[in-house]
Amino acid sequence: MTKVALIKCEEYQLELIKNKITEGLAFFGGLASFINKTDKVFIKLNCVGPFEAEKAITTHPIFTKAVIQLVKEITTNIVIGDNPATKDLLFTLKKNGLYNVIVEENVEIINGRDFTTITNNKCHVYSEFQVSRAMVDVDVMINLPKLKTHSLAYMTGAEKNLFGFIFGLNKAGWHVKASNPLEFGEAINDLYGAILDTYKNKKILNIMDGIVGLEGEGPSSGGLPKQASAILVSPDAISLDRIAIEVVHLDINKLFINNIGGARGYGENNLEKIEVLGNKLTDFQAVYFLPPKDSLGNLGLKMLRIKMIRNLLLEHPVIKHSECIKCGECAKICPPKAMTIQPGQFPKLDKSRCIRCWCCSEVCPQNAIKKSKRPIAGRIVF
Repeated sequence: MTKVALIKCEEYQLELIKNKITEGLAFFGGLASFINKTDKVFIKLNCVGPFEAEKAITTHPIFTKAVIQLVKEITTNIVIGDNPATKDLLFTLKKNGLYNVIVEENVEIINGRDFTTITNNKCHVYSEFQVSRAMVDVDVMINLPKLKTHSLAYMTGAEKNLFGFIFGLNKAGWHVKASNPLEFGEAINDLYGAILDTYKNKKILNIMDGIVGLEGEGPSSGGLPKQASAILVSPDAISLDRIAIEVVHLDINKLFINNIGGARGYGENNLEKIEVLGNKLTDFQAVYFLPPKDSLGNLGLKMLRIKMIRNLLLEHPVIKHSECIKCGECAKICPPKAMTIQPGQFPKLDKSRCIRCWCCSEVCPQNAIKKSKRPIAGRIVF
């Protein structure tokens, strides 16, 4: 059976987190079973954007510091980073509170702009990927996802966090080619398959920061911080995400990225075939996360492959002028260029071109982009 360690941890206290992560790693033979003294280690953060740590959008600085210090007990050959959606990595790290931690621990920050190509010969959408070379020219990757809901993907965890292998605005083009949620899920799994192939003679370890997660309209400023008191550890991202959704009592049938990955054999997402070690799922029976508003099941997702149906039945982004600062980040990221902006004016949306990827909402620093009410026809159908 695949194993996932589930460890209860209620606060961001450095030594407590180190002890809890060590407790989880013990079920896998300890961190030394993943890292040798001569290894180079890449720590993959979740730095989607320049948001303060208390907003629970990015990997917490103290959680990151704990992992760095545990790795340094074995090797100091460490690189760390992510590829934020629109902003420079250093700017983002400073806003997240992560930069000072990284400098204090004397760890090298990656240069995400140097690319290499990885491939997946069994792809559904994409077969080749330009990824940041620093993320693959290592011996071990430690992936630090944040436990969050996601307006497009329903929930984001260990597998979705690896979308950060793609540099900045290059991510936007994915949503044009994979212009509905199920196709996007296939594309994410194409990338994950390529990463697994690239790391087949290396090691991957996933450690999820679920002490305080994000519920509702995640994965960014639209979501709300929510105590979950959980740290999850596993070499299998699919299994870890499968247990994470049970912790927060969301609907596995809507977690399409995970279901696609399980069906492809990239990991185990059959709950009966995953051994949960440490705490029990019943220890989290009081933890309930609000799902993203009007999230769809498999039938609804399939229907959205048809553009006309998508425009007729789905809600669309609405700019809240009282919150908007006219920064233009939404127009900058918008894959089909449905969102546009003129200097000094509020953004405008061409609803007929909008693919409902919610990238605009994800990068908005002010939570100024909301979902409209679902049209009557959509409420009847879904």
